[in-house]
Amino acid sequence: MKRALLFLAIMMSTIVLEAYAQCNKTHYFCTSQLTKEQQQEYWNLNNQSKSAAIAKGEKYSLSFVAYKGYDYRLSVCTDITEGSGEKVQFTLFQDAVVRVKDEYGNTNIKKQKEPIFKNADEGNQPFVQFATEKTRKFYLEVTVPSSGESKTEN
Repeated sequence: MKRALLFLAIMMSTIVLEAYAQCNKTHYFCTSQLTKEQQQEYWNLNNQSKSAAIAKGEKYSLSFVAYKGYDYRLSVCTDITEGSGEKVQFTLFQDAVVRVKDEYGNTNIKKQKEPIFKNADEGNQPFVQFATEKTRKFYLEVTVPSSGESKTEN
């Protein structure tokens, strides 16, 4: 029984360490693609950094809080080789309060997401830098193309 528990504990530790190692690999993928000048500008990972490995053809959404007084850089990185035609696209949204009329002509206030940056409108650049005048919530939507060859494919 002790051997089974010890084996189970070792397996669980191995699984956790492997998952953490893969997350770190994904987390540092974009920073390895920065130029030396960009790295010297201190664009580095911190406790607000988020990353995800997304399969080709998938869409990923996340929300985050940006704090007043900080500069932010949102980057998308891929190992899909150039020449595939499609590029990774992302859109940054913020909440907006709008007035809408219902079928009876009554005006109601509704909160909806408003796009404030689309990299497709900027030549598919892989990043955007911004600062906010007050602490607020933002939303990011990333779409990875389904075409192109990946370096990690077999």
